[in-house]
Amino acid sequence: MKLKRTILALGALLALIALSGCGVEYVSPYEDIPRPVATLTMNDGGVIRLTLYPSVAPNTVSNFISLANSGYYDGLTVDYVYPTYFIRGGDPNGDGTGGPDYTIDGEFSENGFPLEGLAHTRGTISMCRLTDDYDSAGSQFFIMLSDHSEYNGKYAAFGRIDENDRASLAALDAIAAYTLDKSYRPMDKQIIKSIRVDTKGYVYEVIKSGEETQTHEPDASAAP
Repeated sequence: MKLKRTILALGALLALIALSGCGVEYVSPYEDIPRPVATLTMNDGGVIRLTLYPSVAPNTVSNFISLANSGYYDGLTVDYVYPTYFIRGGDPNGDGTGGPDYTIDGEFSENGFPLEGLAHTRGTISMCRLTDDYDSAGSQFFIMLSDHSEYNGKYAAFGRIDENDRASLAALDAIAAYTLDKSYRPMDKQIIKSIRVDTKGYVYEVIKSGEETQTHEPDASAAP
C-alpha cells in the first residue's frame, strides 16, 4: 500500500521567509508539489473545477482543503454576487458575517508575504477578509467573474479555473446570471451541494492565526 507524503503547511516556508529578509532569493518549497484540484458542485448540477496553488499560498490552500474535505461547505450558499466582479460563498451564516472558529494569516504581499500571488483574473478563487484585518480569513471565498488587478497583493488568491475549462466557466457565469435583490443576493437560493479536493495523495496541515509554528521539511521518506 502506498504511503502518503505529508506537507506541514508553512514548514520549510518559514525557514525561507527568514532567509528572504537577508537578501537571499526566495523560492517556494512547494513549487514541485502536484497541484490539488477542487470540485465545487451546486445543487442544480453545475460543477466548477479549480486548480489550487500551494506554491503561492500554501496555508490558504491547506485551510480550504481541510474545510472542503470535512464537509464544511456542504449545504452552504453562494450568498452574494457583485456583477462583473465576483461571486462569494462559504459563509455558514449566509450573510457575510460567518466563518469557522479560527482565522488564518493573509498570504499576500501587502501583509508581508514573500511569494508572488496569483492575479485576480476571471476564474480565480481568493479568500475574503475584513477590510482592516489582514489576518481575518476563515471560510468565505470569492471567485472572480472578470479581471480586476486592484485586488492583486491585497487578498490571498489560491487557485483558478483552467482557462480552457469552458464547462466550469459556464457554471460560474450561470450562478452570476440569476436575478439579484437590492443587496446583490440571488433571489433563487444558490446552494453548494459539496466541495471536495483531490490532494494527489498529499496531506495538508493548517496553521491557524496565533498558533505556535515550527519549521519542518515536507516528509520525503513516504512518497505517494
